[in-house]
Amino acid sequence: MEWIVNWWMVTILGPIVLAAVLAYALLTRRRLTPRERRDQKDATENAYREDGG
Repeated sequence: MEWIVNWWMVTILGPIVLAAVLAYALLTRRRLTPRERRDQKDATENAYREDGG
C-alpha cells in the first residue's frame, strides 16, 4: 500500500515541481541590454558575411 502513496507523489508532485522550476527559470533569465543586442546582431551579420551567405 505504501507504493500507492509514493506513486501519487511522483504523479502529482512531479509535474508541479517541474512547472515551478520552469517558471523560475523563465522569470529570472537575464535580458540583453540594447548594446549587447546590437553587438549580437553585428556579430551574426559578420558571421554570415564571412560565410558567403
